[in-house]
Amino acid sequence: MPHDEPIGLVGAGTIGGGWAATYLARRRPVLVVDPVPDAFGRLTSYLDAVWPSVRRTVADTPATVPLDLLRLVPVADLGEAVLVHENVPESVESKQDAYRGVEDVVGADVPILSSSGGLMPSELQAGMDHPERFVVAHPQSPVYALPLVEVLAGKATSPVVVDAVLAHLTGLGKRPVLLHREIPGYLTNRLTFAMLREATHLLAEGVVDARGIEDAVVHGITPRFLIGGPLTSLALAGGPGGMRGAMRSFADTIEGWWSDLGRPHLDEDTRARLIAAADEILGDRTIGDVLAARDAAAVDVLALLQGEA
Repeated sequence: MPHDEPIGLVGAGTIGGGWAATYLARRRPVLVVDPVPDAFGRLTSYLDAVWPSVRRTVADTPATVPLDLLRLVPVADLGEAVLVHENVPESVESKQDAYRGVEDVVGADVPILSSSGGLMPSELQAGMDHPERFVVAHPQSPVYALPLVEVLAGKATSPVVVDAVLAHLTGLGKRPVLLHREIPGYLTNRLTFAMLREATHLLAEGVVDARGIEDAVVHGITPRFLIGGPLTSLALAGGPGGMRGAMRSFADTIEGWWSDLGRPHLDEDTRARLIAAADEILGDRTIGDVLAARDAAAVDVLALLQGEA
């Protein structure tokens, strides 16, 4: 895929803006479709705000946002794009509407990638003229910094297109993970919400307060996950025997803990507890402030993982 040919973005919110930063940092032309009033102004304000972090995460990033490579266009002018990222709201209908507009103007071999966070690819591609070119490529926020992208094919997706998308994402410096079958919520959301479910159970049962849950994850679990995930952590628990040792020593114990995990329901009482917990944790900080702090921390951690710190 030539580096001087434009990438199309449909939807210029936070995810679309993150993809825009990803490509502009590599001096790739970007065409943006977004009918929201002042979409271009909101996008450029976002890019200006995150650009110092973008420069820390992408080598040889231009000193300022290369606005000469960025254009807001109607969907009818998207025909130059050689790949399109769809970033519209998480609704099957909204996304399918977007695909109809894109397919009317781009070539039949142009891949269309959805940033969906949990919808089924086979359902999303239903009704497309060329469903074989459709792939879910779900990024993590902040998109310009975090390398992971979850890739899922639908039933009608061509394996050739999947391979091309994986190669494209890898060339962007991303770390694509291919899911071998469709599943609601994909990968990172399922892992995250499994932890959230148990956190909600512990909170609702009065086992620990909100600050204790946050501290356990931030100051206990997260640092240990910086060089490996839960499978590595379990293998390390097995000592010199690794996972084999862990299975010999802890399999029955783990099975018992699994059977005791909670199954909370988001009834009115649990919702109220979660709202109170968030108010306690966030305090006087705005959501915007916390998002900015999270994104800055993500950049710091990425530098550590890459051996730059």
